[in-house]
Parts: sequence; structure tokens; C-alpha cells
Amino acid sequence: MTTSDRRPRSAGAVPVRPPRALMLAAMLAATVLTVPGGLAQDEDPRLARARQAVADGHHAEAVPVLQQLADTGDVAAMALLARQYERGHGVPQDFRRAVELNRRAAAGGNAMALNSLGRAYAEGLGVGQDRTQALDHLRRAAQTGVPAYQADYAVALETGLGGATDAQAAVDWYRRAADGGHVPAITSLGVLYTEGRGVAQDAGRAIELFTAAGEQGDARALNNLGLLYVRGGEVERDYERAAGLFRQAAEMGLTEGMTNLSVMYANGFGVPVDEAESARLLSEARQAGALSLQALLADIGLPFDPRIVPDDWTQPASPEALQAARGGDPVALYTMGWRYLNGAGVSQDVTRAVSYFEQASAKGMGGARFALGLLYAHGAGVPQDYAEAYVWMSLAANAGFPVATAVRDGLVGELPDDAVQAAQQRVQSYLDENAQ
Repeated sequence: MTTSDRRPRSAGAVPVRPPRALMLAAMLAATVLTVPGGLAQDEDPRLARARQAVADGHHAEAVPVLQQLADTGDVAAMALLARQYERGHGVPQDFRRAVELNRRAAAGGNAMALNSLGRAYAEGLGVGQDRTQALDHLRRAAQTGVPAYQADYAVALETGLGGATDAQAAVDWYRRAADGGHVPAITSLGVLYTEGRGVAQDAGRAIELFTAAGEQGDARALNNLGLLYVRGGEVERDYERAAGLFRQAAEMGLTEGMTNLSVMYANGFGVPVDEAESARLLSEARQAGALSLQALLADIGLPFDPRIVPDDWTQPASPEALQAARGGDPVALYTMGWRYLNGAGVSQDVTRAVSYFEQASAKGMGGARFALGLLYAHGAGVPQDYAEAYVWMSLAANAGFPVATAVRDGLVGELPDDAVQAAQQRVQSYLDENAQ
């Protein structure tokens, strides 16, 4: 047996992820908003209901209430409304509007707003990129005592957001977050003990931390604990146990866990040699880790709206379908656009397809908006234009089309901030002009 030259990998700090870097995390599943710190006893009951609506995914229901409360000066409502604008939930995505709201809320000492501003400054979303301001806002958010924000500040210190790393300070903030029950911070602290950064190297303490976090379902902790069993030393080497830990992490979607389990199968460490399974896991890891827009677009292709029953594409459109399209029925318009896009029962004509999609989009058809976004993102039959694609994807997301949020957020990473802001203004203008 030839030993693979690949080596198991550690999973280190969880990066502070502003909207530009969310991508797969927010595109394959709905983002669940959790607001740390609990609710104030004297909180307006309308705000409590709006929080619950957001948590339940009923964003359109929550936004008007949050706007009303924000107009009265409620800083918690401002921060939560800003989050809706950051994510494009219930409103078109608008980073500048989010920053405006967060600044007002942060002036009132709101921890979530301070943290969100730190992220915005880090990435230059809705505001000029300024790492000094980013670090300052993340620090102020951490000082409010919210464990999640303490962990974010620790990551910023560990990774050198402000220009220089400060592992010792990172250890202190990770400890505070861990003491507050923030599980990812427990894992990150274990990584620093493993590597001896900011603290004396102590594999025994790392094992305790990884075990504690792993028991609470943290995939990074399971992966890193597996690595310690692979390396041996402080703990007796145990490939079988390591493979089991890597498997758990892989099943949770951690790319390092997939890669490490692939290595185990390639070499027969703790599992039988299985080159096919090793190759499958490695391919899955690469796919899961492919956060590029291009990889996402390639995976999506140009699908027909799954919420609509498709026509028989081998036959021409029925007279009823043609009549419905002429009458402005959005589903019929979309379906005719699909026919012309693919030459299904008609001569292929992408220009005509785009016209049908635009008509359906004006009537609120999310599938048509998604199709237009994909065409411009791919440059299929139209000039490739990521800004134009962003407009249509944002409109599709606003109409509730599945996966549109993922592509929209991927496009943000491909565009300069001024282009994003201009596109977001176009989205709002389009919605105003085509209000039903």
C-alpha cells in the first residue's frame, strides 16, 4: 500500500462573516436569526412579536412593525431592521440603509448594531472599508458581554483584522465567550492550546475543550479531536476513533472532516482501504468548499421553476397557453420565455425569451427574474453582466424564489461596492415602478 501524501487538516477559527462572505451558509438554507442577550422585560410587545416573526421566517410581516418602531427611536428595532436590509429579508437588500440604521442603533449602545457595523467596515459593504473602525466596533460589541460578539472580536484579534495579530488577547476573549456558553469559542480556544498561540501549548487542555464542544455538536471540535488521535502523544494514537470523529464532522458538512476521512480511506487508517470512497469524499469536500460564484452557477445551471408544472416541451404551445400569454398571465409568459430560450416547440430565440421573462417579471414572477439573473450571470444569449444579474437575482429573492439569495450574495463578492449600491438602487426603483 502506498501511503497518501495528503495529511489531515485542522479547522481553526471561524471567520467573522459579513454578508459578502456568507454565500453557501445563507444560500442552501434559510438563515435563522438569533438575537443574543435575551429580551428586555420592558420591551414593546410589538417588537417581541416582530422578533418572533423574523425567527419564524415571516420577514415581510416583521418589517413594517420594525420600521414603525425604528421611526419612534427604538434602537433594538433599528438593529433588527438593519439585519433585514443586510440579508434582503422582507425588503430588497440594501447595505447603505443597513449601515444608516446600525449607526443610529449603535449610538444608542445596541450590541447587535455595533457588531454589524464592525462587519460592514471589515468588508466595505455600505460604507468605506476601514479595518480600524471595524476592530473598534467589534471591540465595543464584545464589551457588552454578548458571548457571540466576544467570539467575533477574538477572531478579529487572532486573524489580525486590525493589521497585527494578538493571540494572547484573543485567548482572553475566547475564554469570556466560552464561559458564556458560546460553543465555537470553546473550539477556537482548543485550537490555540493545541498550537501554543497566545497560551502555553497544552494538548490535554485542548482535548478537554474539543470534547466539551464536540459533545454539543460542534463539527470543528470533532475534527480537531480526531487530529489529536491521529497524531498521538498526549493521547494514545487511535486511528479508528479518529476516523469516527472525522466521519461525524463530515456528516455535519465540515470540509476538513470530509478531507480527513478521505485521507483515512486512502491509507487504511482506522478503516479499510477504499480508494473509491476516498475519491468520493475528496470530491464532496471540494464541492462543499467551492464558494466561488462560478461553482455555484455551474451547479445550478438554467433550471425550470420547480414550483410550476412544465408543458410538454416536445409539442407546440397550446392555443390556450398562447392566449394566456397574450393576456399577460405571468406563468404563461414565463413558460413561453422558457420555450424560446430552449427552442422547445418553437425556433430558439433568446432575445424573445428575455422579452417574455421581462414581462413576467414585471408581474412579480420570481422564476422569470431568476432566469434573467442566470442569463446575465452566465452571459448566455446576453452580454455577461454581474451588476445586471445582481438586480434580477435580488428581485427574484424578493419574490421568494429558492436559491436566488445564494446567487445574489455570491454576486456581491464579484462587484465593487459602488456597483452594488447602484444595483440596489435599481432594484428599489424597479419595485416602485412595478408595484402591484
